[in-house]
Amino acid sequence: MKERSFIERLKKGEEQAFKELVFSYSSKLLTTAKLYCYRKREAEDILQDSFLTIFQKIKTFNGNGEDQLLMWMRKIVMNKAFNRNRNFQVKNENSVGEFFQDVEISSDVISNLSYHELMDLVLALPVGFRQVFALKIIEGYSHKEISELLNISESGSRAQLSRAKKNLQTNILKLSKISYS
Repeated sequence: MKERSFIERLKKGEEQAFKELVFSYSSKLLTTAKLYCYRKREAEDILQDSFLTIFQKIKTFNGNGEDQLLMWMRKIVMNKAFNRNRNFQVKNENSVGEFFQDVEISSDVISNLSYHELMDLVLALPVGFRQVFALKIIEGYSHKEISELLNISESGSRAQLSRAKKNLQTNILKLSKISYS
């Protein structure tokens, strides 16, 4: 799709352009929603709400390319997820002990995993770990920004990131042993 004319069509409220938008970006935005929601059903609801907001606010979008449009839409999805999470304040923590194992993983093991296998491992993290991991590692937020977004302390953000990494290391090793056995 030609980005400039596509964005202009969206801003004019063209129904076909909106259908193209939903078709083109649903999977990317659903993955974003899954990273920040507690359950898959919530992620699907967030995605649907986000597309309504995107359609209503597309006229305020000031970017001019696909990358900027995607970033703008992902921000909407993230904000909707965080708002829902604040409303429910559900905590889902696992035993802390299992995440403090010193594990090292060779780069060969990671390079043999597919993108989907890695994403499945990230999506399987406990919610708090997954959110902090995604915000820090995928989105590039600072621990200060994460603490403000999630209403946790900066040290809590650091601890959850550390635990998320340990959890991923353990699960990557488990997956690699199953794959190579």
